[in-house]
Amino acid sequence: MSRTAEYLTELAEDAGLFAELEALTAYAAHVGNAEYAVDTFEDAYCGEWDDLEDFAHDQLMETDAEYRAAMESCRGWRPALDMIAWECDYTHTAGNYVFRSL
Repeated sequence: MSRTAEYLTELAEDAGLFAELEALTAYAAHVGNAEYAVDTFEDAYCGEWDDLEDFAHDQLMETDAEYRAAMESCRGWRPALDMIAWECDYTHTAGNYVFRSL
């Protein structure tokens, strides 16, 4: 284990982030700062998704009643999303982790 990985592991243990160590490692690599990653991880972490588009559709199903009604009434239909807009607010990293931009 590298010195950086050991340091990140120590920070994660101190913060009680045991279960998400792989996701935290991906987030730290993305933001480039271990301390910031540990401090903001819980607010930024959105789970594991095959791609950002799947995450976006799921978020819309959970939060947008009109979108949900349209999807439920038109089985098999999946609208095109403005993924550039989603990429401004979210990042999909190696390991299939999605993080909210903070």
